[in-house]
Amino acid sequence: MDKQDWDNAKRLGEKALRKLPSLSYSPFEEHLLYCHLGFACFSLAEYARSLDAFYKAYLTASKHNLEQVRVAYASFKMGLNFLVMMHINQALSQFHKVEQYCQKLTSYTFPMNKEMYVSTLINLAYCYLYKNDLGKAGQIIEQKLSPSLLSPSGEIYFMDYMHIKGEYLMSIKDYRQARQSFQISLKACEQADFPRGILEAKIHLAAIDLLENQLDSAFRILPDIMKEALCLKLNNLACEAGFLLCKCYSLKGLSRKASSIENRIKPVLSKLDTIWLYEKTREFDRLYQQLQGKTKHESRFIPQILVQTLDDRYENSVNKYTIVGNSPSMQEIYHLIEKISPTDMPVLIQGETGTGKELIANAIHNNSLRINKSYLPFNCGVLPETLVESTLFGHAKGAFTGAIEDKKGYIELASGGTLFIDEISNMSPSMQQKLLRVMEEKLLWRVGGQKPIPVDTRFVFASNQTIEQMVKQKLFREDLFYRINTIIINLPPLRDRGDDIPILAQHFLRKCSLSRKEIPERSEVPTNVGADISPSALALFTAYPWPGNIRELENEIKRICALYPDVNVIEESMLSNPIRSYINMNQSAIKSDSPLKELRNEIEKSIIIEVLKKNNGNITKAACQLNSDRSTLSKKIKQLKITISNVTKR
Repeated sequence: MDKQDWDNAKRLGEKALRKLPSLSYSPFEEHLLYCHLGFACFSLAEYARSLDAFYKAYLTASKHNLEQVRVAYASFKMGLNFLVMMHINQALSQFHKVEQYCQKLTSYTFPMNKEMYVSTLINLAYCYLYKNDLGKAGQIIEQKLSPSLLSPSGEIYFMDYMHIKGEYLMSIKDYRQARQSFQISLKACEQADFPRGILEAKIHLAAIDLLENQLDSAFRILPDIMKEALCLKLNNLACEAGFLLCKCYSLKGLSRKASSIENRIKPVLSKLDTIWLYEKTREFDRLYQQLQGKTKHESRFIPQILVQTLDDRYENSVNKYTIVGNSPSMQEIYHLIEKISPTDMPVLIQGETGTGKELIANAIHNNSLRINKSYLPFNCGVLPETLVESTLFGHAKGAFTGAIEDKKGYIELASGGTLFIDEISNMSPSMQQKLLRVMEEKLLWRVGGQKPIPVDTRFVFASNQTIEQMVKQKLFREDLFYRINTIIINLPPLRDRGDDIPILAQHFLRKCSLSRKEIPERSEVPTNVGADISPSALALFTAYPWPGNIRELENEIKRICALYPDVNVIEESMLSNPIRSYINMNQSAIKSDSPLKELRNEIEKSIIIEVLKKNNGNITKAACQLNSDRSTLSKKIKQLKITISNVTKR
């Protein structure tokens, strides 16, 4: 089938989905429809749409207790999409489910045949290879993927096996064996008339030539690879070959020819997927660093054109002014948001208080197909349980005293859009069960209602605790966790994003200054619109552990802007006392050779004790000053073994 055929298949599948409410069909037929649509989208490289379709196929099979093989098949396809999108942890989770299912079989059942099991193992090996877990990758390649398992599995799986084996051998720097594996893969692809496989094998052989300083050999094959890939519209392979060819020219000192190749692939590069671009920066970084040790040429580790393309994507992103940070962990989150936003899959965001969970939820909605529909935030921690149910689910007239009319809840109000439920860890087990029912059935029962109401709400959840740990401690329903854990975003605390602190501080300074500029009653523009931060103040900002995370940093900047509206440079003396004094408090108490975790705990303990003293042991007031909530601070006090009675002694 060509692209036109797949486009038609996708169009017909989407048309059938729109007509589902008026049709009579079985759960199995609905499951098959989602699978066919997912396959069409995958063939068109629309991976987010494909992931969404297979996720719905998975839900349909699970909800209606279809054969377990249908659940396993949907999991396999979800894992494949996650892998292509380079969301490795979630891909691993899905492939492990499929592996466990296959290992329990006494005989294979369509569509999960032996070839699918082989493919599952190969994809697991790719996952571990991308995670740089070479031990587990090698175990799969050298032990689980035995010749007896591979021999009846067909040409395509043998080619895949030789390819992953070659990549593994390159990773452990066994270039001779790696070359042999790719040569075998190349011959198999040529016999099977598989152009993509042929070009991929040739690109890896050229990379090995570079690593073994055989530049003339690489020169001979790379231009032809690039030309053929462009003719076949395999843009990613054309760019890979172009990057390697640029490196060959730069190593030969032919900078003009290198620039010519960059200009040639630049228009093609702009069409490629952001995740692919990001992963290639890491891949070429590793490759070029290996080359650096083998040549006398001083050269950058990552192709500049690749970096520039990613920078341009960020400059044009809708998240540019809402999510700030250049650290690797945040870059991964940016690219994940781009991929999962167009789907209807639930998302779980985990991170300490103040790390920006609501900003991430907002970004997911703003990048989704639901952007023109409602976005509603709801915090489980601010209402008593008696009000949570009616606020979330709504109530019917007369359901309880004071219910004088029907009222829609947040879930119903957000139907068609996105509902962000913050601090899901604070939701009671009974509420969790009711929420699970809504997510599974897409039907809502108002409190006191007589009939269900259909809803189409996308759920995004957040927690400042690790839900998986709560499940193990029987503090959170396991069935709800497995319903919402398909996509998990773990936000790092600010102390682990040291490089982002100066960027965030400048961002909040501009934001604060501009908001003051827009106040109509002010006749003059504040002079700190262009204010800067002195090196000594910035050093303290960077060193301070920020227990309240980004929220605390933003509030610190707001405080400074309010107290010093006309200042041009923020000095160390303008910072609040906990930030200015924490080094002095801890220099005498902490040994320079203490482990990092111990140092961090001591610093946090000193800061919390100081704030508690100022508030006479009042945890609520101290939490407010530290830009945290009372429950989080109480847990931290217990963890650090701080005794309130000792703190308040005069």
